[in-house]
Amino acid sequence: MILPFVSIIIPVRNEAGLLKNCLESISNLDYPKDRVEVIIADGMSDDNTAEVARLHGAKVVLNERQTVSPGRNIAFKNSSGEIIAFTDADCVVDKNWLRNSLKYFEDKTVACAGGPNLTPPDEGDFGRAVGFVFNQRMFAAGSIHARELREVKEVRSIPGCNAVYRKSALDKVMPIDESLLTCDDTELNQRLLDKGYKLLYTPDVFVWHHRRPNPKGLFRQMYRYAIGRLQVGRKDRRMINLMHLMTGIVLPIIFAVLIFSQMLFMILLTGYLLMCSIFSIKSLFKLMSIKISLLVPVVISIIMAGWSAGFMRELIFPIEKRAE
Repeated sequence: MILPFVSIIIPVRNEAGLLKNCLESISNLDYPKDRVEVIIADGMSDDNTAEVARLHGAKVVLNERQTVSPGRNIAFKNSSGEIIAFTDADCVVDKNWLRNSLKYFEDKTVACAGGPNLTPPDEGDFGRAVGFVFNQRMFAAGSIHARELREVKEVRSIPGCNAVYRKSALDKVMPIDESLLTCDDTELNQRLLDKGYKLLYTPDVFVWHHRRPNPKGLFRQMYRYAIGRLQVGRKDRRMINLMHLMTGIVLPIIFAVLIFSQMLFMILLTGYLLMCSIFSIKSLFKLMSIKISLLVPVVISIIMAGWSAGFMRELIFPIEKRAE
């Protein structure tokens, strides 16, 4: 049986080191090499990202706008595959990543298959704490991003770091909205759902995804995620939920309560510390690391602060208005 030709699309900017590991994992896929092409959408990198990509046999296309969505668009235009697989430079794919995805496309209504993005075993303590928090349902806000579920199930979105698509379905909804800073995958997947397609969470289609290694990187990630989520939420209210909104207004609520009622502030602070303690203890039992358990409350605080800061920034100074 001739396997379908696959185009693997990776948008990237200044990620030469991580990209090398990603491309090496792709070269080790249990899939015929003559049935795979890798397209790197290089966002005007200042390092040797493009050189690394070419040395590993990838096709490089220039993404002058530098962000993810235009990178995926231009790479898609230059793709030849019947199957389009999206991943990121900071991911390492499982050797059966592509093979395991194919069986799900026997159902013609399935547009996308994608499973967990796992924390790599060599991740540092801070990154492992981030991975633990991302895997908690409370902090997922309804998303399967970084969740480790064991059953195949229909979902509302598949994260772009691990998403394998039927090209004929993408042809009906591409290009991606290039005005979105992040969450372009959320908007793309909603378009597919509106066309009547299914999106499947598939546990055997997985990648290892490096987490942000320090507080600054995590804060910036959440800041940008919140901006993108509010952008897509303005376009379609189905793509934003109560948890997104509540976390978004955390910082102004804290400041307001601190000014008007110190007693209420202390009550809220006590509740927050109790919640952090519960997750810290939970991580200790799961990961068996005191250091990671102590980092979990730090990670939770950064996630909430970064999200709220980005949300409020976009609420008050929308990107589209700032660009005018």
